[in-house]
Amino acid sequence: MSNMSMEKKLIIVFVFLIILPIMLTGYISYQNYSKSIKKNTTLYAAQLTNNITNRLDDYIGDMEQISQIPLYLTSFQQLLEDKMEGLTVKQVEMENYIRIMNNIKRGTNSIYIFDNNNNTYYMIVSGGVRTDLAERADEWKRLARAAGGKSIFLSTQQVANWQTGKFAFTVIRDIRDFFTQEPIGTIAVDANISVIQNLVRDLETTGNGKVLMIDQNNQVIYDTEQKRMTERISDDPLVKLAVGTSGDFIKEINGVKYLCIYSESLKTGWKTIIRIPLDQMMKEAMQTQNITLLITCLIVTFALFISILLSFALTKPMKRLMRLMKKAEHGDLDVSFNVQTKDEAGRLGLHFNSMLERIKELIGQVYVIEGRKKEAELSALQNQINPHFLYNTLETIRMTAEINDDEETAEMIAALGKLFRHHTKSTNGVVTLGQEFEHLGTYIQIVNYRYHNKFALVLDDMKLLQYYPVIPLIFQPIVENTVVHGQTEASDETIEIQISYEISGHILIFHIRDNGSGISKDRLDKLHERLRCGMNSDKEEPTSGIGLLNVDERLKLHYGPAYGLQLASEQGKGTVVMLTLPYNL
Repeated sequence: MSNMSMEKKLIIVFVFLIILPIMLTGYISYQNYSKSIKKNTTLYAAQLTNNITNRLDDYIGDMEQISQIPLYLTSFQQLLEDKMEGLTVKQVEMENYIRIMNNIKRGTNSIYIFDNNNNTYYMIVSGGVRTDLAERADEWKRLARAAGGKSIFLSTQQVANWQTGKFAFTVIRDIRDFFTQEPIGTIAVDANISVIQNLVRDLETTGNGKVLMIDQNNQVIYDTEQKRMTERISDDPLVKLAVGTSGDFIKEINGVKYLCIYSESLKTGWKTIIRIPLDQMMKEAMQTQNITLLITCLIVTFALFISILLSFALTKPMKRLMRLMKKAEHGDLDVSFNVQTKDEAGRLGLHFNSMLERIKELIGQVYVIEGRKKEAELSALQNQINPHFLYNTLETIRMTAEINDDEETAEMIAALGKLFRHHTKSTNGVVTLGQEFEHLGTYIQIVNYRYHNKFALVLDDMKLLQYYPVIPLIFQPIVENTVVHGQTEASDETIEIQISYEISGHILIFHIRDNGSGISKDRLDKLHERLRCGMNSDKEEPTSGIGLLNVDERLKLHYGPAYGLQLASEQGKGTVVMLTLPYNL
């Protein structure tokens, strides 16, 4: 047995585990099918009843939500309270609001709005308009006012001269001022009885079933023949037998036995009773039994033939997968299993394809490692700025503390605290431009303590870019370069550092200008070369221009090679640094 091929094993399994059970199943099905059909039909009808109840509850819930809309529209409430004499204008605007509410839920025939000045607003739709509004309005207002702002649901009523039918059910609600909660009007949402007809149409047409729907007072909300609409039928046998929230029973009516299933809505208290003729059910059951016997015989006759075909069909994808594995074993990793099914063979093929993709990913892991190296380099470059700057800051505080007693030192320490807070805020690698400029102002404040207000920072109006996200510490190293290299000992003139910006398409360009001593042509050429080649390729003057190079390298690593710094300077006439960022607002 263990040396047999998979096809032969499957054939034996099919013979003993499929053909014999099919014969036994056919016999048992024939004996018990009638009971099964009745039970399944009862369950189906119960589910159908619950579905009708739930869908009707959802529809009524939507009507209640529509009635809530005026409670939150202050513009609507102001219009409703407006006592303008030209009601035509007000009528048009109210109709616009009603049109919007009508479009929210299809099937709602009409929405009526009543203000406290006895005015009625509605929009004529395909369902027509009630002609008994005057008689209904006072009752609706009274019921809505008594409910204290809650919705009131009115079951089926007879409607006078409605174009699309004679019956409807309604949701009414008091409209209260959003701020004062004082009553300012009433809303009524009408739905034609055709809404219920649409819900039960399939049952009535395909299952030859009858539907009876009653409220808590045993008043008929809907019946299939529509002969007892709005009547009280407390003495009806079906109503007396429908006890509790759900259940089923068999009842004979006019010589015909019906299977009756009922369900009560927890939302409205309405009870839906469905009755289906038993002979209709059993007729279909007998037909199904005969078909089942015939199918069982056919299956037994052809089971062996089918089992042979299935055995070959099941083993075919396994053989194809084995051939692909041999190719992969010899180094051909571009093979792929064509998955056509979701069975075990298909899942095995998916795992085989995933394994090959994983192998390819491992082969290309060198590129991933290089990318991670760049990320680590970005973090290292960003951290190079802080020690040098903090050292200068602490040295300034020390020198000031020797000259002054404590007030100025305290101010500098407070400024230093701001810088520390800026660093802690940017732990996720991103700050806003507003935070970055605040940090820059604090830095200039500290520098001016050391150089006796020699530097002035001038910013353009940055409100548009206040919350634009950038990587931290991209302006301070540039300004620090001006502080360190842009002044001469012989001059006491104030060095002005001006920052402006321009937006060109998706490019944001900052211009950082100063009127300092400028950069000599030789040194400027070296800086351009170092910016072009990158920081790691530099072998001369490893600390010269470290801040500018650091910022340029971080910008390129974070945003891409199209962004970074450009320098322009002339000895004795100052320096301009152009900082380019992507603009995606």
